Amino acid sequence: MAELAERRDAAMNRRRLDLGMTWRQVAAAANISYETLRAVRKGDTAGGELTLSSIERALRWAPGAFAAIDAGSEPRTDTSAPDADQGGHTRELPPLEQELELAQRLLAGTVREMGLTPEEADVVWQRVKQELENAHTTGQDGPSRRKWRRRAG
Repeated sequence: MAELAERRDAAMNRRRLDLGMTWRQVAAAANISYETLRAVRKGDTAGGELTLSSIERALRWAPGAFAAIDAGSEPRTDTSAPDADQGGHTRELPPLEQELELAQRLLAGTVREMGLTPEEADVVWQRVKQELENAHTTGQDGPSRRKWRRRAG
């Protein structure tokens, strides 16, 4: 576990320096607390899927960067992330990916407000992700397209 944490920390530190960011800026960009970021870096927690993907986005890594690091490879950068050369524009994502990204951002803020543990946040994320994927697979209205109605009481 210590070796894995050291590899993750070293890769995150290299990327952070490449981007000219402080650790606090990385945490803010990932929409997580500085303490959570530090816990992931130091191996105090492995980090849930939601947390790790938020850090990947903040560091402008391609999805699966932590899996690559864990396997001993170098993480790939996200070529669709905004940068100065592209004028801040990103490629258009498919509808499911758009909804997943939006849900992830909304959930990250809610997790922080509610003080959920990384494990609790991961359980919630898995449920939201599954519901969105099911909605797109079956062609039914997903959560973002539902018309919420008040119940007559």
